[in-house]
Amino acid sequence: MTKDVLISIRGTQYSQGEEPQVIELTTEGKLSRSGDVITVSYTETEVTGMEGVVTTFRVEGDRVELVREGQMNSVMTFVEGEKTESLYDLGFGAMLLGVNARKVSAQLRDDGGTLFVDYSVEIEHVPVGSNTYEIAVRESLKS
Repeated sequence: MTKDVLISIRGTQYSQGEEPQVIELTTEGKLSRSGDVITVSYTETEVTGMEGVVTTFRVEGDRVELVREGQMNSVMTFVEGEKTESLYDLGFGAMLLGVNARKVSAQLRDDGGTLFVDYSVEIEHVPVGSNTYEIAVRESLKS
């Protein structure tokens, strides 16, 4: 099952000593289900600074993966209360990225729903800040 959807995203980045940076956008994308796995994907635009990169949120039970493919490639895994590490490939080099998921809530169904992730970030084992994603998905009029 794959559907056209509208995805509203509010991403907030918190860095020590700086005002939070907020990016809000609404974009078209796809919602898919395969067994117990639901994915929400869209193509980034110039608004996010990652134009052309395909971003996919993959939800399976209490585990959420954020996959980016294109000029940059990464997989971040969020499981509430756990720290995970992965390589963040920027195309010209890679760095070790650690994420500690403080809160993960996925209420996605075949017709849309919400996803919330709150996590802290380390680069090469050095804390650099924290981020939240608040995502709302609803069926597109195209469906």
